[in-house]
Amino acid sequence: MVLFVCKENSYRSQIAEAIFNSVSKKDFAISASGAEPAKEVSPEAIALLKSRYGIDMSGQRPKMLTEDMLKSASRIITVCDPDDCVLLPKSYNAEHWDIPKFEAMDEEEKEKNLENLYERVRKLAMELAR
Repeated sequence: MVLFVCKENSYRSQIAEAIFNSVSKKDFAISASGAEPAKEVSPEAIALLKSRYGIDMSGQRPKMLTEDMLKSASRIITVCDPDDCVLLPKSYNAEHWDIPKFEAMDEEEKEKNLENLYERVRKLAMELAR
């Protein structure tokens, strides 16, 4: 299992989870909040992913990060801005992907950053399929 973690689990980590689960044939992903989960997945994130890649993540919900998630994950990836990121104990050997907050971007920046995230997640899924 791949675990994507961000602060609120409403946008970036949810998108990463949905992309991974749509392209992976071997593993699966979940996402969680390392601080306080949002009340819902961002409607903007749901619409952006659906319009750009046809991936429906409307059924996903924010989740609180648990010790069990951390222990059972084969890969842990934080997807956040370095200035506002979740800190995990080094013993979990988490990777960090510098993914800026989408909420403050214009539409062109959102598309560019979504494409970047999509490619990174797709490459990860391909790597793990070997």
